Amino acid sequence: MSAPTAIRTPHRGPVTALAALRVDGRAVLVSGSSDGGVRRWDALTGEALDEPLDGRGWVWSLATARADGRPVVVGGFQDGRLVRWDAATGEAVGDGARTGWVRSLAVVGSVVFSGSDDGDVRRWDVTTGLPVGGPLPGRPSSVWSLATVVVAGRTLLVGGFADGALWRWDVETGAPVGEPRMVHGGPVRALAVVGSVLCSASDDGTVRRWDVETGQPVGEPLSAVVLSLLPVALPDGRTVLVGGCRDGAVLRWDGETARPLAGHVRPVRSLAAVEADDGRTLLFSGSDDGEVRRWDAATGEAVGSPLTGHNDYVVGLVTTGLADGRTLVVSAGDTTVRRWDPATGLPVGEPMIAGAKVRSVAALGPLVVSGYEDGLVRRWDAETGLPVGEPLVGHAEMVVCLDVFTPSTGRTLVASCSWDGVVRFWDALTGRPEGEPITGFGRTPRWLTTVRLPGGRTLLAVVTSDKTVLRWDVETRQPVGEPITGEHGVAGPIASIVLDDGRAVLAFAEKHSRLRLWDAETGEPVSDVLPGHRENYSVFSVVAARLDGGRQVFASMGKGGVVLVWDAGTGRRVAELAVGDDRTSTMTAFGAPGGRLVVITSANADLAISVREVADVEQP
Repeated sequence: MSAPTAIRTPHRGPVTALAALRVDGRAVLVSGSSDGGVRRWDALTGEALDEPLDGRGWVWSLATARADGRPVVVGGFQDGRLVRWDAATGEAVGDGARTGWVRSLAVVGSVVFSGSDDGDVRRWDVTTGLPVGGPLPGRPSSVWSLATVVVAGRTLLVGGFADGALWRWDVETGAPVGEPRMVHGGPVRALAVVGSVLCSASDDGTVRRWDVETGQPVGEPLSAVVLSLLPVALPDGRTVLVGGCRDGAVLRWDGETARPLAGHVRPVRSLAAVEADDGRTLLFSGSDDGEVRRWDAATGEAVGSPLTGHNDYVVGLVTTGLADGRTLVVSAGDTTVRRWDPATGLPVGEPMIAGAKVRSVAALGPLVVSGYEDGLVRRWDAETGLPVGEPLVGHAEMVVCLDVFTPSTGRTLVASCSWDGVVRFWDALTGRPEGEPITGFGRTPRWLTTVRLPGGRTLLAVVTSDKTVLRWDVETRQPVGEPITGEHGVAGPIASIVLDDGRAVLAFAEKHSRLRLWDAETGEPVSDVLPGHRENYSVFSVVAARLDGGRQVFASMGKGGVVLVWDAGTGRRVAELAVGDDRTSTMTAFGAPGGRLVVITSANADLAISVREVADVEQP
């Protein structure tokens, strides 16, 4: 099999939905992403047909239908919008409907069925966009997948739920058929029908098959963690089942035999297929790696050539707020520092380029600061991307951590730590050294943070290579208290926050990937150890954020791309957000309106932006 080929989409996030159809004799692919973009492509050449059709919210599902004889594309968004576009022109059709987070869509004739996180399945007229009757009888569980089957001449809608259940409704009447059946041990991610067999894929690691007439199991479960399913009709009359897997594989089942189509390195959440002009059936797979790959569905061969950020690992992610109210994401990797709009995922301006590899980045308001392998520290204007003054010279080795802060004097300072074992301070505006450096502590620094103490002093905290946290008074350069070691040593990055009651709190990971909160001034723990991350792996990132409404939190990310959100005052876990996979290594976050947390992650050279609502969960 030839090497897989990617459509390198302009999407700045995971490709979460795909649909394909023929429009005026041309095979067209439509892709949707967590960056809010919906794009149309020539399915055979991979050429983009126009600019994004939408740029707001997370596109979670796509379907195709016909309205007054015209082909239309229907998109379901995380924010509950249901949007229609003319598939030929890309223009929006009518007003968008509104429901809960639209996780799944199915089309029967002129009716679109939408399944959402509120547990409801709703019906909409494809042409008018208006509701068709009331919601179907629902359940207190998210509707993650929908499909239709024909049983004894009746068309039934099947819903797969987050709690592992399947339920059926009569499409014509909307009445439920039988009771819900608990058939999986995890969310039912996808449904597909091949002939008289309904296939269901779940997070429990199985794809199960059911006789649509009797409801009885067909054969043994197929073992795979599948996120998307698609039945694909081949030119020779056969229909094969294709599954997109969490590990990046695309599996093609012909009967009991699964053939993997390798190429993606992150979860494959979306699949689509269409007949090409030459008679072949083209299969498309969309992944969290931001790519869409094309295959000949009959042979598994790659189709076409690649279409044309960082070209090396992203070593740092931060956010900064500008005077006009915008928030920018700043990423550092290779020899560049880049700025991104978190609302669209698109780059802002040109990259900020230096001659050496960048190793660290920090930002505050309009200032971005980056540290390099050659020991230099550079300043940049966050709005224009232009350099601010000359590089800051003083370190003898690479600059591995930075912070920008404003102490009680009111002047903004930069703190830089290097493998030379020195902490230096600089006036952020003039670039001149500020006071004496901190030297001679005999340990290699790894992470640092600054925080204002209740009395007005500013504390510098540095995590060192010997698994301790050292603290200094920034104004006097004198050590504060004894080193903090925790129970088994400090094993991760550090973040700080000043609570509304004035207390300054540090958060960092100890052994076994367990967080703990500490009083920054006294060095005493203020919480128990906080388990939840995968043990025996590092906690890669810890950041502080304030949610809409004022709640202050720490967000931490460990192995597997799971972000845990903790109340900064109590240490209670308030959310668990799955935003990546085992490749995800860097994270930052900030609060957004509506109780949401915007989480930005990197995996190798790829960035992804997720917007998640933070709702309390019980502490396990």
